[in-house]
Amino acid sequence: MSSDDKARVSSPRAPGAKRKLLSRLSFKFKEGHNNQNSFPPKVLLQRPKAGSSLSFCPLEKKMSNSWSPIEPSTFRVRGQNYLRDKKKDFAPNFAAYCPFAADVFLSQRKIDHIARFVDLPVIDSSEELPSILVVNLQIPLYPAAIFQGENDGEGMNLVLYFKLSESYSKDLPVHFQEHVNRIINDEVERVKGFPLDTINSFRERLKILSRLVNGEDLHLSTTEKKILNTYNEKPVLSRPQHEFYLGENYFEIDLDVHRFSYLSRKTFAAFQDRFKLCKLDFGLTIQENKTENLPENMLCCIRLNEIDYSNYRQLGV
Repeated sequence: MSSDDKARVSSPRAPGAKRKLLSRLSFKFKEGHNNQNSFPPKVLLQRPKAGSSLSFCPLEKKMSNSWSPIEPSTFRVRGQNYLRDKKKDFAPNFAAYCPFAADVFLSQRKIDHIARFVDLPVIDSSEELPSILVVNLQIPLYPAAIFQGENDGEGMNLVLYFKLSESYSKDLPVHFQEHVNRIINDEVERVKGFPLDTINSFRERLKILSRLVNGEDLHLSTTEKKILNTYNEKPVLSRPQHEFYLGENYFEIDLDVHRFSYLSRKTFAAFQDRFKLCKLDFGLTIQENKTENLPENMLCCIRLNEIDYSNYRQLGV
């Protein structure tokens, strides 16, 4: 307590102040995410090499605390006739960016623009696009609260690294290449609406695809199975819980799970202790709203294998 708080509690002229103050402090302690000593003290990592914390694992092998490349065509996206029949098809088997590494870092507060603190490789590219795409998944490790005044606290950063596909300009349609450029350059578009049209950032079309691969290994309850069946691989627009950063040879996308809805965070919290048992597929696409631009194409995708975040260290920033 500050000296002012102590004075108010001990003052005989404010008999209700003590109860009010203790109630406020108790609520903060229950939330738990303002405690700066929750993580055991460890030496901070100082500018580690990208990919130094997670191992590569071929898709047909089994290895915990690793990542694997997966085929873009395993994801279901808006198909050629989606605007008419609302059906989804498997994506074309090309992605703009291919995975080459992944990391897990712990932090007392979420870390924005994490590429500044990591030693990225130099990858030459003749394309106009950045040679490296960094996706920073900011995941809370404190209890979800309905009335949460601050969306920050201790958590982990799942950092995924992708490099521009060598056949990018050949394999992907021109309109999709233009869309990627528009996201990187933060262009806007006019969206028709009633009663007035609106001007939106093109980045609001970015869409997250995620799925739990091995749900049968987690011994889920009936309720958990229903939640999984409802939301597994259900696409979610990343707005407004995203930020973008453009570096010399990279483009970074931060996806802030701290700011997701209470239900989403509560669901994740229920799986938190079993995260080390999960195989998770993650991908990004760009939502298409015109028939001539369908089917949707994948921006990137990767698999994370049984990540036990308790094995990892805090990143020095």
